[in-house]
Amino acid sequence: MEYGLIGEHLGHSYSKLIQEKLLDNYTYEIQEVSKEDLDSFMKKREFKAINVTIPYKQAVIPYLEEMDQAARKIGAVNTIVNRNGKLYGYNTDYYGFRYMVETHGISLKGKKVLVLGNGGASQAIQAVVHDLGACEMIITDLILKDNVISIEEAYKNHTDVNIIINTTPMGMYPKVHGIAVDLSKFKKCEAVFDCIYNPQDTEFTLQAKERGIKVAVTGLEMLVGQAKRALEFFKDIEIEDKQIDRIYREILFETSNVVLVDVNMDTALQVARELKKECIVLDSENYEEQAISSNKVLLSSSQDKKTLSRNGFIIQSKNADEIICEFKLKVNQFNK
Repeated sequence: MEYGLIGEHLGHSYSKLIQEKLLDNYTYEIQEVSKEDLDSFMKKREFKAINVTIPYKQAVIPYLEEMDQAARKIGAVNTIVNRNGKLYGYNTDYYGFRYMVETHGISLKGKKVLVLGNGGASQAIQAVVHDLGACEMIITDLILKDNVISIEEAYKNHTDVNIIINTTPMGMYPKVHGIAVDLSKFKKCEAVFDCIYNPQDTEFTLQAKERGIKVAVTGLEMLVGQAKRALEFFKDIEIEDKQIDRIYREILFETSNVVLVDVNMDTALQVARELKKECIVLDSENYEEQAISSNKVLLSSSQDKKTLSRNGFIIQSKNADEIICEFKLKVNQFNK
């Protein structure tokens, strides 16, 4: 492997798709590495550059010759470059999350922020929250230490938070029903960010939208942003920020489901052919599992909008051309 991603479980990863869209004639590989094999993998150094994800963002640090300022401050690495046998570590999660916050026009200055989780990704996000001027940051986790509190204590003493950020895997595909927090406890919440990118709407962001919170964003933009910055380190090049939104929209288009309710089969098959997606008639036995798949045309008789829209867009049109046009429009407007 010359360039790629390592982690323990990577079946849900979009990283290859993103990286290869960023640069022509470039191959990026996905490699699952067990905890038992991590030491051997890192000592062999048989790569030019890699990204690192759960659960190794801190475990790789002892193998590095040097870390950049962001990685040292955060205490976690997600990008490693091999220069003449010496490994240099960087953290691009910081860049990706900051891009996501700023592109949605959210100011953290003077705000009270609740961060759910205290792992490697959380460390980068905490650094962004601090640097963007939050007046107070509350961190919750299952492991209580230093300034980390339980979610129950947050419910009791910190219901006045303005921004909530989920860095835990709760709600991530395929266990999409998980949620790390009950938003009804936080009456002053004005924006939520979820680092999970699959599904495209988590239980957390769906709950936020139901409560009228206008900015409720999952982590695909952060993923694309950090990938763009990582590739800049990999290849020692510069890539314009505008490429982030272009690739974000392309991936939404390619991976999102088109959900058709009470549309005939011939029309659904035509839509599937033109969009290069598989057509599935949802059945009661595997309904929820099928609904959270990706890159499908889902034909349903149900009006269960929450389940159906979790990883796709419900289209009201009946004509194939109109369906495709409406789907493209929804992709371009999603989270704007």
